Amino acid sequence: MAKYYISDGVEKTVLEADSPLEACFSAIRYRFQGVPVNGFYKISEMGFERHDDDIMFSSDEVVSALLEVMEEERRKNERNPENE
Repeated sequence: MAKYYISDGVEKTVLEADSPLEACFSAIRYRFQGVPVNGFYKISEMGFERHDDDIMFSSDEVVSALLEVMEEERRKNERNPENE
């Protein structure tokens, strides 16, 4: 797992995840106090400063992807209720 620095322009956190998108999901679910409307998430493996290889996701992209993952988990649990 890599260490990621995630910022939404207001809040910042550092955590480990398998991918930048997973890091963003975890920040939203467990660390941040909300989702910025028309905002963005900056993800870096180097720190909170600006870097050429920083990854940027719009809040719309992240929310859509997170809803897809949650829907997939719900369908999986419906097929296998003993896994809940």
